[in-house]
Amino acid sequence: MRSARARIFEIVFRPDTDEAPIPLESVSDANQATMVFHAQAQRLKREGTPGELVIVNHQGNQSPLEGRAVLRQPVR
Repeated sequence: MRSARARIFEIVFRPDTDEAPIPLESVSDANQATMVFHAQAQRLKREGTPGELVIVNHQGNQSPLEGRAVLRQPVR
């Protein structure tokens, strides 16, 4: 049985610097999150922005940076 709480997929960029993680986009569908993740990864690579891109899956009552990392990819 599925939970009634909304699941949110947050695409977050964690720079290689001391800067805080940056939430980029938030979606409610896993397929859409994967598409956004890949689009953001390509954009960050083109811009030459080093860091790590992460999809975080969290419940609706958690902050955008809390939750379980579903997918991680270094960006160089």
